[in-house]
Amino acid sequence: MRSKPTGSFMALVMSLTLMLGGCTQAAAVTPPEKEHLVQVQEAKEGAYPVDLRYTGLTSAGELKKYSFKIPGKLTDIAVAKGALVKPGQQLAALDTAEYGLAVQAAQLNVTKAEKAYTEARDNYGKLEKLHEAGALPEADLIKVKLDLDVKEATYQQAQLELEAKQIQLNDAQLYAQNEGYVVDILFRESEVVAAGYPVVVIRSPEQKVTVGLSQSDVQKVKVGDRVEITLDGQKGTGHVERLEAVPDPQTRTYTAEILITESFPSEKYYLGATAEVKFAQGEAAGIWVPLACILNDGEDYVFLVEEERAVKRNIKLMDTQGFNVRVEGLKPGEHYIFSGMKSLKEGQKVRIQSEGTSHEQ
Repeated sequence: MRSKPTGSFMALVMSLTLMLGGCTQAAAVTPPEKEHLVQVQEAKEGAYPVDLRYTGLTSAGELKKYSFKIPGKLTDIAVAKGALVKPGQQLAALDTAEYGLAVQAAQLNVTKAEKAYTEARDNYGKLEKLHEAGALPEADLIKVKLDLDVKEATYQQAQLELEAKQIQLNDAQLYAQNEGYVVDILFRESEVVAAGYPVVVIRSPEQKVTVGLSQSDVQKVKVGDRVEITLDGQKGTGHVERLEAVPDPQTRTYTAEILITESFPSEKYYLGATAEVKFAQGEAAGIWVPLACILNDGEDYVFLVEEERAVKRNIKLMDTQGFNVRVEGLKPGEHYIFSGMKSLKEGQKVRIQSEGTSHEQ
């Protein structure tokens, strides 16, 4: 006759059953570790041309303000804004009626003074002969000589006054001294212009761009360096003509003045327009990576693949060229992730989908 199982035995069996069931259930719900698909690129050394890129403002080589030396009513403006003027070309003119009358009056004074002087000179010549013959006292001859001297001085003074009036009449015409482009006209016809007030502003034909360089970049630029300028989609070339050694007190940048040697069309060159400026800096050798693969969490870094895991590597950015950047912190032969890294976290498992080819410049 079989004995019945005891209560303690049954409890033991039930406990083992529950434990085994729990282990089976736990094993069933544990998912496999997720793999992140990435693309990698082998770090290789290379050399690429580098440059410094800035935005500058167009400026004139020299601005000259033309003004009349005499006051008067403006009767003619002979040029228009933007026009090219040549040396000796008329710019503007004042009303000359008053100055013309002054010249005529001065001319009359010269004629009268010349006649008086001529008569006094002829008279002195006759009396001098009488004095030599003993027919005229010396005291009388001295008086005649004094009169001659006065009339000669009066004649000379009249000539100077005529010359001055003629200069004033000539000054009623304003002429360009050098070649250039009319930047501004500050008065209208029929307005009264005071002496010395600018009427026409002309810039020299030279085209320039000014750029504010940072403290680190100004040490890389030299006078004479070749520069490429882009203005409204058109390209030109130039060279650095002047570098300021003292920074601007407000911007703390160092002004570089660039002379454009391959000029832009004058009708498309506006003062104060923005221009893109590129300073060529030769070539830089090192490891270059695409900008798109660089991440930042307060420091710049890229992800490497080591033993099928994403490993963060901090890097230092050096030079940029297009969409590539030269970095420090990578070694040749290491594989960095250039696609699929946006959602990665350090230590996650990765699977290399493909290895990229050498990046383009």
